[in-house]
Amino acid sequence: MIGALPHELLVSTVLVAATVVIHLVGLDVLMSMTGVHLRWFKTSWLHLDRLIVPLGIVLGLFALHGVEIWLYAFAYRALGALPDLEQALYFSTGSYSTLGEAGPILPPEWRVVGALEAVNGMLLIGWSTAFLFQVVSHLMEPSDEDHPLPRGAIARLSPRASGSRSGAPSATNSSDTELMQ
Repeated sequence: MIGALPHELLVSTVLVAATVVIHLVGLDVLMSMTGVHLRWFKTSWLHLDRLIVPLGIVLGLFALHGVEIWLYAFAYRALGALPDLEQALYFSTGSYSTLGEAGPILPPEWRVVGALEAVNGMLLIGWSTAFLFQVVSHLMEPSDEDHPLPRGAIARLSPRASGSRSGAPSATNSSDTELMQ
């Protein structure tokens, strides 16, 4: 059993590296698609974009995680760790999401791969959550910063007086504010 550990770690490392690359490229595509939507397909009803843009990002993230789960499922099948694709997909979904529901069980020589898939899934889901929060908050917060997406593009306009929203005192000048950030 110890002799199988280096092989499990190698397989896990390849799968983690592949899912990180897929995730990175996927987030970049989502960012680009969101930018294209906001430049070319912006609705005349601002409140509709407040629904469409976050919904599109969430569905994109869901699809991205689906690709990563399927990658693990195909790996379990290719390794002969699970008898059919349905069981491999069910196991992979439970492991990736850290649900860990009872069902198909990996043979002892592949259990480390399943455990590391859970760690990988937890990190990638956390990364997606941070991405979603950052993009949506950026789009809803007006600013002049240079960013690939326009700040405040789907923000609701409020009658509030203009002022610093960065936490800097309003008596500071712009160069002081830049230094504080």
